[in-house]
Amino acid sequence: MREGGAPPSGPVEELALRNVLIIGFHYPDTHMGAVRMRRIVRWLPRHGWEPLVLTRACSPEQARRLPPAVPYAEAAAPDLTEIYARIRRFGRQPVIPPTGPPSLRARSFRLTALINRWLMVPDKCASWYGPALRRGRQLMRTRKFDCIFASLEPRTGLLVAARLSRETGVPCVVEYRDLWTGNPYYHVTQPTPFHRWLHQRLERKVLRQAGRVSAVCRGIADYLAQEYAPLLKHPVALNHNFFDPEEYPPRETPAPGRPFTISYLGAMYGNRSPENFLAGLALFVRRARLSPSQFRFRWAGSITGIDRLEESLDRTGARDYIDFLGQLPHAQALRELLASHATLLIQAPHDTIHIPGKLFEALGARVPMLALAHPCEVTEIIERCRGGLIRAHDPEGIASALAELNEFASSGRAWDFAETEVRRFAADPAVGQLARLFDEARVSP
Repeated sequence: MREGGAPPSGPVEELALRNVLIIGFHYPDTHMGAVRMRRIVRWLPRHGWEPLVLTRACSPEQARRLPPAVPYAEAAAPDLTEIYARIRRFGRQPVIPPTGPPSLRARSFRLTALINRWLMVPDKCASWYGPALRRGRQLMRTRKFDCIFASLEPRTGLLVAARLSRETGVPCVVEYRDLWTGNPYYHVTQPTPFHRWLHQRLERKVLRQAGRVSAVCRGIADYLAQEYAPLLKHPVALNHNFFDPEEYPPRETPAPGRPFTISYLGAMYGNRSPENFLAGLALFVRRARLSPSQFRFRWAGSITGIDRLEESLDRTGARDYIDFLGQLPHAQALRELLASHATLLIQAPHDTIHIPGKLFEALGARVPMLALAHPCEVTEIIERCRGGLIRAHDPEGIASALAELNEFASSGRAWDFAETEVRRFAADPAVGQLARLFDEARVSP
């Protein structure tokens, strides 16, 4: 078990902190789910809860990213990423690492995705279940815990939390950052009726054990309430994603003559496609007669399973206006966001449930959004916070929104956010709400 320096400063609600065991496989990673978890553990002590995180084995580099003063315990399991890398290398010539800028190209789903899809139930972290359960039992024998918390993804973490809760009687709180059996991409992880039956059986087992259930968006909460009402001990709580004001570096004064810049910082996959945006971008720069030195689209993150990306880039001529940055550390992504005049948000056309984490990062940075979305909770939050412009997946509307944002950026004025609404999504009130859910589970499992 490891820990670091001083805890966050600030008052706590009670002098005696309650202890919560957090099951966090992805705790040391860099994606938004891991960022949310690290924010939660940093802020929980201010609300009367002392976290201990049970996670996988961390490399020294990963350990340096973790919040100081938060103890964590490691449960080692076979490193499937390394095993898959060996499978891909088998029989091939050594690959020379590429040099130069990252390649703007979508990756296809490979053999490892097929293995995860067909064999790894409930997810690719399944090999961690046994080691995490044994380590969790050991921790609970040596320390008194008042609550157990796990967040989906991964689903394996929910199974570990539910099993430990059943064995010890310590109440369990589970959080849904995504759907399990009702996910619109269910065919990726649940390819047959047998897979779907097995996943549903496991999910029911977790929900029967959970003292409280939380969801990060209304669509997920409504789905759980409708599908699993007989299993839920209490109504599903709504605890949105949030931003941490302490993570943002100071905003720098823009250099004179800086090009109009819009950023996209996050994963691009499946039906979350940039095709319509690239077409709208091409219309905008042609009508405004902007050269690549006058407008830049700063794009960072992974690209997987996007059909016709190369074709879209060639057809629209947008490639000359794009700076593709590849994968960025979270702190660097925030600096890119702060340096942007606006940021792009793409909601898959058929998805009215999920809320991209980038929405809350943009609110924290006070950078206006161009959101491509049909009416849903995403558009409601943006409208309440006056967070930017909303357009359908239509090149004409996108081009007009870019022109409007460009004109506003040229004015030098600050975007008029609804500050009272924006502050509702800051870390302190958000984690305080989660801490109250822990309190409720502790008092009335």
